[in-house]
Amino acid sequence: MGGKLEYKGVVFVILSASFLFSFSQFLLITAYPTIMDEFNVNATQVQWLTTSFLLTTIIFIPMTGYLSNTFSSKTLIVFSLSCLVVGTVMGGLSQNFSTLVLSRVVQAIGAGIIIPLVQTILLSVLPYERRGFAMGLLGSVVNVAPASAPSISGLIIDLFSWRSLHWVILPIVIITLILAIFVMRNVLEKQEATLDLFSIILSSIGFSLFIFGLSNISVTGITDVLVIMPILIGVISLFIFVRRQMTLSLPVLNVKLFRNPTFRLAMILVFINMMLLLAAETILPMFAQDVLGTSAFLSGFILVPGTVLLSVITIISGNLYDRYGGKKISMIGFILTFISLLLLNTVDMGSSPYWIMIHFCVFMLGFGLTLMPLVTVSMNALDDADIPHGSAIVNTVRQFGMTFGIIVLTTIISVTTSIMDTSYEVGTYWGTSYAFIVMAMLALIGLTFTMFIKESIK
Repeated sequence: MGGKLEYKGVVFVILSASFLFSFSQFLLITAYPTIMDEFNVNATQVQWLTTSFLLTTIIFIPMTGYLSNTFSSKTLIVFSLSCLVVGTVMGGLSQNFSTLVLSRVVQAIGAGIIIPLVQTILLSVLPYERRGFAMGLLGSVVNVAPASAPSISGLIIDLFSWRSLHWVILPIVIITLILAIFVMRNVLEKQEATLDLFSIILSSIGFSLFIFGLSNISVTGITDVLVIMPILIGVISLFIFVRRQMTLSLPVLNVKLFRNPTFRLAMILVFINMMLLLAAETILPMFAQDVLGTSAFLSGFILVPGTVLLSVITIISGNLYDRYGGKKISMIGFILTFISLLLLNTVDMGSSPYWIMIHFCVFMLGFGLTLMPLVTVSMNALDDADIPHGSAIVNTVRQFGMTFGIIVLTTIISVTTSIMDTSYEVGTYWGTSYAFIVMAMLALIGLTFTMFIKESIK
């Protein structure tokens, strides 16, 4: 490749696209109460606006290795952004809940392609010794979106309507698409690739039914056939999928990479981290509105300082990684995450919402010191030829971690609220407290596992 400066435009486009997809993914969270009222759906059903997005990305991410070896990186970026444009227009025009969910699926098709592709492109155009910085830069851009989206959308909802959220972001998406058409370059080398459709079907059925079964627990109970059968079929499908990848000469997802102990351990820790992130970013605005009685704007705004802190600390953690490695930094991050969750559990029904803001800052400080160093540890444990498949696995684990976390932890809240003979506000308070206890335990498990990381040196 030529000089690295010529790729500044490429880096700008892919980072902008990453931000927009991540921002769109979380844009509707603050609007859930309004959407529930308008379309007459309950709390479990409305979560499908998040779950459908995550599931679609999980289905498409494993295809990225094949797609990047079949089509040019420019074609894939332009196609992904086109999906975001179409999905955003569909969302703004949707007159029923089904159409709104479908719009999220269309957006997520683009997200499922672009999420791992961006990581692969960054690692390709930047030198090895700057990979920590590259991952920190990507994390700073992507991680700021989930926390900034609820506050911005809350303000727009208070002033206009939830449909306006789509029209506000649409011009920015179109501008980024135009830039991609003229600025994006083909920066990835192609390798031999095939697409095993049976593997795609297995992964789609496996992930979808497993998540569907989990999401039914709060509605039907854990022993209901609509919980047991989907989970069982989902687990069996995923087991067959994994076994098939072990035998294919060109697998859809190279699960053999999990034989690398450093990569495997990093993926477990990334999964835990993503469970905690989306759960916190979803639970806290709901807690603020339903228990503390804040406005939609304030419930989202309490996440903003933590977001700003995250965007800064993620870049810093990338530079720290280049100097000290990921193990020590990640350990500090999990310690801070654990402390923040204990602090969040001290917020009661009479507390100021600004206590949530302060404790969430500590949470995001810990998260910023943890995720991207762990991702970089996982990538550095692989050979360069395995990085595209490694990126696909990393992002599949990230999306599945978020999906699994939000369903399990919100189910704790929903079940607690339904079985307690008290008001909705009190039930939500206790359910949230139990969820934070579980999250703190997960952070402690993450800290323990981090101690066993053995980093690769090249």
